Amino acid sequence: MSKTVLITGASTGMGETVALEYAARGWNVVATMRNTAKANPAFADQPNTLVTHLDVTDAASIEQAIKESIGRFGAIDAVVNAAGYGQLGTVEEVGIDDLRAQYETNVIGIVQVLHGVLPHMRERGSGHILNIGSMGGHVSLPTMAVYCSSKSAVQNLTEGLALEVAPLGIRVTLVEPAGFNTGFTDNSKPPSRTIADYASSYEAMAQFDGDAVRGDLVKSMAAVADITCIDEPPLRLALATAGLEMARGRFSDLLDEYARWESVTVGTD
Repeated sequence: MSKTVLITGASTGMGETVALEYAARGWNVVATMRNTAKANPAFADQPNTLVTHLDVTDAASIEQAIKESIGRFGAIDAVVNAAGYGQLGTVEEVGIDDLRAQYETNVIGIVQVLHGVLPHMRERGSGHILNIGSMGGHVSLPTMAVYCSSKSAVQNLTEGLALEVAPLGIRVTLVEPAGFNTGFTDNSKPPSRTIADYASSYEAMAQFDGDAVRGDLVKSMAAVADITCIDEPPLRLALATAGLEMARGRFSDLLDEYARWESVTVGTD
C-alpha cells in the first residue's frame, strides 16, 4: 500500500519540487498551499496527488487539510513542513509586526501543523516529520538575522521534538539546505524602512550571495524523498556540501571562542 505525505508550501520552491519527487516514487501526495490556483499544472497529471488549501497561520485550514488527506488516502505517514519565507533587513530596520509575521509562518506555523497531525501519528504509532530548516539556523547573516533566527528556532524545536516523539514510534528529521535558485529573494519581504548607516551590511550580504555555491534543488529534494519513512532516518540532513562546510566552520569558530575564554568560564564555577 502506498504511503502518504502531506507537504506545506507546495506551490513553489522546495515544497513544489519535493512533491513531484514523492509522486515519482509512487507516494500519495497531499500538496498544500495558501492559494491552490498557483499549483503546478503537473500535479493534475498525478492520479495520487491531492492539491488542497492550507495556510499554516490558520489552524482551521490545517485541520481541514488533514481531515481531507485522511479521508482520501486513509492515513498520513509523513509531513514535510516546507512553508516559509524570508524577512529581509537588519534587525533595526525590521518592524515588530514584520518580526511577528516571520515567526507566525516559519515557527508557529510548523507547531500548528504538528498540533494537527501528531494525534493521528500517535494513534498509529508511526510517522515521520520533516522540518525544512536552513544552514542559516547555524550561521546568521547580515540583513537576514530575523529570518536566520526563525530557522534557529526551527532547529531547536525539531531536536527537542525528536526526543519527545521517538518513544511513540515517530521519527523526525531537520532538513538543512544551504541555498538554491528557487526565487527565494523574489518571495522575500523587504524591511519596513531602510537606514543608510547599514549600507556596509548590505554590501557584505551581496558579496556573500555572489560567492555562494548553490545546491541542486532536484537532487536535494530527491534525497529528502529517499530518506522519508526509512527505518532509521537522520535527525539532521545537510543538503549541498557548501552548507556542510558552513556548519563545520561555524562549529569550529564556536569551540575556538569558548576555548579562548575558558579561563573566565571556569572562574564562574
